[in-house]
Amino acid sequence: MTTGQVIEESDMNQQFVSNDQITDIESYRKLVKNFLDLRRYKSALYWSEKVAVLSNNYPKDVYQIAQCMYMLKEYNRASHVIKKSGIETKNLLCLTLLVECLFASNDYQEALNLLNSSEIEDLNTSLHDETEIDPTISQVNDNLRNDMLASLYLLKAKILESMDKRTLAIDCYIQALHKSVYLTEALDALLQHEVLMSWEEKDLIHLIMPNKQLCNDADLKILKHLYDQKLKKYYSTSNQAVHPEKTPNNANILNTINEKIKAGETITDSRRSIGLSTSTTIKSATKAFPTPGAQSVMSPANKILFDLKNTSASAFSIQASLTRVSMLNNSRTLNTSKITINTIKNSEDALTADNALKLLENSVDIMVAKAEEFFYNCEYKKCLKIIEEILDRDPYHKRSLFIQIGCLMELKDSNALFYTAHKLVDFNPDDAISWYAVGSYYILINKTEQGRRYLSKAASLDRLFGPAWLSYGHSFAKEKEHDQAMAAYFKATQLMRGCHLPLLYIGVECGLTKNYEMAEKFFYQAMALAPLDVFVLHELGVIKYESELFEDAEEIFRSTLNMVTEMCKKNQEPISERWEPLLNNLGHCCRKNKKLAESLSFHTQALSLKPMNAQTYTSIGFVLALMGRLSEAVEAFHKSLALKRDDVIASTILKTVLEDLVEEMVENDDIVKEFKSDLMPVEATIDASEELKENTDANRKLKFDENEDLTEMSLDCD
Repeated sequence: MTTGQVIEESDMNQQFVSNDQITDIESYRKLVKNFLDLRRYKSALYWSEKVAVLSNNYPKDVYQIAQCMYMLKEYNRASHVIKKSGIETKNLLCLTLLVECLFASNDYQEALNLLNSSEIEDLNTSLHDETEIDPTISQVNDNLRNDMLASLYLLKAKILESMDKRTLAIDCYIQALHKSVYLTEALDALLQHEVLMSWEEKDLIHLIMPNKQLCNDADLKILKHLYDQKLKKYYSTSNQAVHPEKTPNNANILNTINEKIKAGETITDSRRSIGLSTSTTIKSATKAFPTPGAQSVMSPANKILFDLKNTSASAFSIQASLTRVSMLNNSRTLNTSKITINTIKNSEDALTADNALKLLENSVDIMVAKAEEFFYNCEYKKCLKIIEEILDRDPYHKRSLFIQIGCLMELKDSNALFYTAHKLVDFNPDDAISWYAVGSYYILINKTEQGRRYLSKAASLDRLFGPAWLSYGHSFAKEKEHDQAMAAYFKATQLMRGCHLPLLYIGVECGLTKNYEMAEKFFYQAMALAPLDVFVLHELGVIKYESELFEDAEEIFRSTLNMVTEMCKKNQEPISERWEPLLNNLGHCCRKNKKLAESLSFHTQALSLKPMNAQTYTSIGFVLALMGRLSEAVEAFHKSLALKRDDVIASTILKTVLEDLVEEMVENDDIVKEFKSDLMPVEATIDASEELKENTDANRKLKFDENEDLTEMSLDCD
């Protein structure tokens, strides 16, 4: 046999072996992927380990092993596999998975050290060896680079937040959004936890929007619409603070309020123009209030205000953060994440922006935004109707459940709230919202001690869950434990930096403790965050009334009522029952300012909103008595006592009115008898009767006014 024949036979044998006895590793990789898609992670882990051995620990196969372990929640095991191979120092995906594992195993410091020691911007995004040349794969990985970096910055933000470094965490969230504007998880972390103030939210949305080179007009319009729906829903009147001349019934008192609120807005506008912080409005708005001296003994309210002024959270600057991110990006070639625009093959996939927005009205997030707007406008039944529609599609949608709990609390529907809480605890016992629902239920049925126990559990499960602390404060406020309530509200201010509600509730507690000056300061703090919010304005009017500044209180209440009326007209709805206290309080102010006809009108409107309110009937009877219409006043007081028999105020005023009414009737009978006995001419009799009646009315009113200080009406503070 010749040499040529031997070589030919060898090649034939090799060909025979390659076709029949050689295995293909790629087929096993496909098997692993199939098991992963089917969520059979143990089988996927078994075969991925075999693939890694066969491929001599090829980076892609090692990553697959670690990913299977992560899916099985074996975080320490997965991190060991990655660190043993050393691929986290070369590949961005492997570094991200390693940080995920360390974060899931609560090893925050090691994860942070790893991120700080790595040049994440320069890491490779491909899981293939450098010797392999595959231009297609390389191009795809380059397109995903920004999404990977955004995910890594998001992880870093969560780690920093878990270590109570919230200002640094906010920076990382913003960096994540700069890398990928479509990473909604980072945006939700900033907006849903009330981290940013209203103007900071708007600045952020404006500045992270991609330019037209990276996104066409239709996609940009859709993106902006969707993100605008995530902004706060209770700042719709903020423009009125900027333009006070457009405020309904603007008067000197409102100008004074605007001056105090806008004390820092001029500085804010100038800072915006040069790119500095706009978050110092709180500090600027409170410079008019002196800080307690070091030697003075601070009350709890003073201590809270002092800590609030000096808290490090308020020192965060959205503009400074955005500037740092821009400088960081300018030092590198910026390649912001974008939607790849391909040639549209199917005409059904082509939509105009307007048609897309119409279809997106049925999106869960858009529906939740509408429900939130109804909630903040106190239209709880309409809000609940939308929420029920959402929960029918997605029974465990967290934002919808949170709004549903709030609606049921406001409507005092304890049965529905019990069912919701029971369902959540059964299906998701490790989520804070489940125990928040349980705590809310117990507070609603006046079992505050049990409610606080479950709210504490909710706060321990999610350390950033501010609403749990608000409800915790409400439970103390119900028991008139004002200092403890204010302490809980102050904790909420630390967690909900951009929300004015904790400041509002602290002000209410200060007012209940007769510390009106301090209450007013907290209301101005709240108005610096939510300018001319109707609820804050209403409480400010109450404080003015309690301070016996009745004209100021009337102006504030009138402006609040006009703003509420305009809001209802805009929504084509009647005024909600929620505003009954506002109308009653305006009636009290008018009575104090001797505008009895207007006072009666406002009390009557309040009665139409809430017909079975004993206090409103008492207020109406009081005003009618002052107007000299004693018979009608007696009738109103009787209706009040029929609804509330132990009303001391109504009983006291009724007794006085009845005495005056009987005295008037007796005097009138004596006059008639005297005139008849003297047989005076008819015209003279009529003139004398009218003159004596006027004298009697004057004496009766004088007598009633003397007793007015004993029958002072209580003001509605709801």
